[in-house]
Amino acid sequence: MKILHLLASNKMSGAENMVADILLMTQEERQYQLIYCSPDGDIKKDLEYRGLSYFPLKKLSYFEVKEAVKVIKPDLIHTHDVKTTIIASLLYGNIPIIAHLHGNPKDMRRIGMKSVMFLWASRKVKKIIAVSKSVIEDYYFKENIADKTIILSNVVFPDRLEKLSKKDNTNFKFDFIFLGRLSYPKDPERVAEVASIVLKRNPHTTFGIIGDGELKSSMKKIFDKNNVIDRVTFTGKLSFPYKVLQDSKCMLMCSEFEGTPIAALEAMALGVPIVSTPVDGMKSLVFHEKTGILSNSNSTLATSVENIINDCSLNKQMKLNIEKEFSNINDVKQYKQQILNIYDKLIKT
Repeated sequence: MKILHLLASNKMSGAENMVADILLMTQEERQYQLIYCSPDGDIKKDLEYRGLSYFPLKKLSYFEVKEAVKVIKPDLIHTHDVKTTIIASLLYGNIPIIAHLHGNPKDMRRIGMKSVMFLWASRKVKKIIAVSKSVIEDYYFKENIADKTIILSNVVFPDRLEKLSKKDNTNFKFDFIFLGRLSYPKDPERVAEVASIVLKRNPHTTFGIIGDGELKSSMKKIFDKNNVIDRVTFTGKLSFPYKVLQDSKCMLMCSEFEGTPIAALEAMALGVPIVSTPVDGMKSLVFHEKTGILSNSNSTLATSVENIINDCSLNKQMKLNIEKEFSNINDVKQYKQQILNIYDKLIKT
């Protein structure tokens, strides 16, 4: 049985990592062949590192996806954003479709082109998977899709971390870090503001930014304005960010919305405390004052980072708490079984 995973992005990020982990954790299931399909780009090398099947598109379009479906002949299409769900619905025949929603963007919370088009496409979708409750609860037309929706929080596949960590030859070392896209949902400008407070009050502290995006220059301006740019390093996107993540004392997040962020799961898998805004999936990942800190206040976020990186006993205790709690949060066996149950039911009916 062939399952085509269809994505719009050609770079490895949170949702892409989750899809790759689905393929990794289920590849031993011999009754299924899972194929990752997206526009060609940097993602190709990342998938090669993981040893996964990849079908590249020249670009994401109806005709390119139609040709891919013609060649692959999938028994099921598993889409991973609104755009790919719409395209798959246009190709609709006898192939069942799963729509996987990985985030909670503002344009799905109101009447608009995106929310309406997803509603239209959802008529041809057999199952909708949301990575957190808020993804569905905030969707403007949630009542119309309630009967086919389930909540399935993300997990991170430990075997992938172990395998790829061995390829990590980076020598970066920072007191605290940010890991993610430097774009709107992650609010990197707020990250820069909070980090600047920490750096100004702690003259020997260093901050690492792992990732790239259109708001990089805006972040640099904020660090320049606060005269702390000399202790900030932009590493760019790292294929293997695991060593620098594990060596840091804390991860800072200031997202405006999240599903269940893979970067946060990876940090917890490596025992790194998280300081974050209390958005969406973060509220179910971080236990306040136990495995990290959640706050809407820049001042509190900054003070929390300071406490975690300067107080060795607090840092050690949080790491121990993360170790105790993570297996309950990151139940890979249960996640895999739920995914396989959905596949079995849709393909056999």
